[in-house]
Amino acid sequence: MNDEEMFRFLMDLVRLDTNATERKNYWEAARMIEEKAKELGLNTHIHVHRDDKGEVPNVIAWADVGADKNLILLSHYDVVPAKGPWKLNSREFDPFDPQRVRGRIYGRGAADDKSAIVLSLSAAKRILDKGSGRYNPVVVVVGDEEVGGTGVFAVAEKGFEEVGVKPDRVVVIDAAPDFVGIGASGVIHGEIVVKGRGGHAGRPFAALNPVHQAIAIANDLLTGFSQEHASRLSVVPAPRGSPVPKLWGRFSLTIMRAGDKHNVVPPEATLGFDIRFIPDEKKDDVIGRFLAAVSSAAIKFGAEVEVRFEETLNPGWMTHPDHEFVREVLDSYEKFFGRRDVAGSLGGNDGFVFAGKGIPTVSVGTIEVESRAHGDLENVREDIVIRIRDLLVDLMS
Repeated sequence: MNDEEMFRFLMDLVRLDTNATERKNYWEAARMIEEKAKELGLNTHIHVHRDDKGEVPNVIAWADVGADKNLILLSHYDVVPAKGPWKLNSREFDPFDPQRVRGRIYGRGAADDKSAIVLSLSAAKRILDKGSGRYNPVVVVVGDEEVGGTGVFAVAEKGFEEVGVKPDRVVVIDAAPDFVGIGASGVIHGEIVVKGRGGHAGRPFAALNPVHQAIAIANDLLTGFSQEHASRLSVVPAPRGSPVPKLWGRFSLTIMRAGDKHNVVPPEATLGFDIRFIPDEKKDDVIGRFLAAVSSAAIKFGAEVEVRFEETLNPGWMTHPDHEFVREVLDSYEKFFGRRDVAGSLGGNDGFVFAGKGIPTVSVGTIEVESRAHGDLENVREDIVIRIRDLLVDLMS
């Protein structure tokens, strides 16, 4: 699988609309990936997760080159939805009709995360051809990553057992090339519902306006909880360009919802929030501190509030900077990127599934800021795809 074959296969994958909202073309993608893996000489298995929404097929492709440990190369085939046309250099095109322009491939999923699939397969093939290595390559491509991680949970719980492969080390290739990721922030989403008493806006004294109370509570959280939360620093470095040197806690109010008429005081108002917490902290401790802050604000402003958390709470993850696997990855990273940068991701990724089980995990991938992942004109640089592939080959060699 030379470079040109790798990019042709990437464009074939991009042509498949595999948006996670509809679980669209999941089986078509899984079969295409399995067929390519077999063509390259890898062993293959499709693990199927079934739930009330249907099926999520997850591909496992591996080779035994006689190494003592297996290296999981983790990626996903599902994408966020895209609407076209997109416009590039005055030319319009469909997001699922990939365009190759000046060393970049444009299309939904080109960066996030289908480039990771093709470079993983190419790396595994090269190790197979060598016939030996430090690690046995295990390519894992899952679905539903963009909507909660159903696929990776299923593979971790049952998929590896089905094929008799033990995950010893993990590289999450759903990441940036700027540094070797050794952790990621935990994520908590939810809503604060402020309940008042509706009425006519001309008689505000006869109502209890939850919008006013929600504004007061929001301001209290932004000047209180948010500042205290930001003071908590991880042992994991922050990415370059961050305002502080270590990964830190972040709190954002991202949704405000209340009423639908100018002259009506609504009965309730809702504040949606996003909490990013350092992997050194326990999720339940963060939730406890947040609930205490909301309760204090509610008492201060005489408000009746209810806090609702979403079910999918990402606890974050970290691998210690001094772990031997981190040093191995940095040795390879330095050869192809000229530096030894480690940091924690400001967002979240599927590394927590494995790191939470005590499996050494890192992340590195092709998704630059310029890649516009999840946005219009999503793209990936061909030279970055090649460098990440060669980094993995060097690591496994």
